[in-house]
Amino acid sequence: MDALMLPSNWQRVRLGDIGKPCMCKRVMKHQTTRYGEIPFYKIGTFGNTADAFISKKLFLEYKTKYSFPKKGDILISASGTIGRAVIYDGKPAYFQDSNIVWVDNDETLVKNDFLFYAYSNIKWNTEHTTILRLYNDNFKNTLILLPPLDEQIAIANVLSDVDHYLYSLDALILKKESVKKALSFELLSQRKRLKGFNQAWQRVKVKDFGIIITGSTPLTQISEYWNGTISWITPTDINDNKDIFNSERKITQKGLDTIRMIPKNSVLVTCIASIGKNAILRVNGACNQQINAIIPNKDFNADFIYYLMENNKQYLLGKAGVTATYIISKQVFEEIDFFVPKDLNEQIAIANILSALDNEIISLKNKKRQFENIKKALNHDLMSAKIRVLKK
Repeated sequence: MDALMLPSNWQRVRLGDIGKPCMCKRVMKHQTTRYGEIPFYKIGTFGNTADAFISKKLFLEYKTKYSFPKKGDILISASGTIGRAVIYDGKPAYFQDSNIVWVDNDETLVKNDFLFYAYSNIKWNTEHTTILRLYNDNFKNTLILLPPLDEQIAIANVLSDVDHYLYSLDALILKKESVKKALSFELLSQRKRLKGFNQAWQRVKVKDFGIIITGSTPLTQISEYWNGTISWITPTDINDNKDIFNSERKITQKGLDTIRMIPKNSVLVTCIASIGKNAILRVNGACNQQINAIIPNKDFNADFIYYLMENNKQYLLGKAGVTATYIISKQVFEEIDFFVPKDLNEQIAIANILSALDNEIISLKNKKRQFENIKKALNHDLMSAKIRVLKK
């Protein structure tokens, strides 16, 4: 916001003006252990789970003699991904010097809760060069807009409410995923049979599902094979979604003519390296050699086969050859056996139940992304006084 437009009771201040930048005392590698009493957070584990520890004796000595955050202080990353903020919860822990820093701010001037959200609105980079390390002078000279205390509190409360809603969505997603995992196991192991279905299941091999095709790659040195409109799937394109419609790299019809086309509604099963990444191709296309495609015959449902593969990732992994890279050859893959419903309608019924749960999970994840975007825009507008939460 232009200085002329800044509310009269707001200030433009440097981080160095609101408190002293601090960091913990350096801990040497030989002073850490893989297991121990006090977690030691390095930049790679900051905000997650510590993979190193220090002794309680060293912790108490350093905490007493040197800078140490107070409960509620906002720790931020000063290398790698600059500006990741974590609220220190007061539990015994130690933090890597220079890589994790904080401002020893006076809360009668700047509220920690406000500072936490203000950090996420700062562009921690120069005009032309991304800062991979936030040096002390850069940190001290970073500018923020500072409203009066009551407005700081109001802004933090609004953004905190959005965060709590996002946490509730996370919990609901986790619950739905747990329900789906448990139900998948029950339905696909015959522990739970759906009403109206009592026909015995049969043992079949993957090759009984239909035609099995191992993908391949058009010659990369021939430019006319690439940058077309036809999806060419690799494991990188497969994510948490069951259905896949698109790919990062595409091939031309000429490129497709040199390999085998995979028809839509084929089940893609990764059999090299990333075993356990599966999807259903919903458009005509192709895939690379890491993937075996199952083109189901009239006796089997593609969605059911997909959930069967998803539910048996460890079983598939156990079939992989013991080499530097996990590999299930086409020959081995075709011979892997499963118990499945003989009745196609039972396959479809099971797949429909699991698909409905998947759709609920996707809807919740989409809603979460939507509110993350809302929060980001709201944070920017609140921190720049574009939106005011208190009467002017």
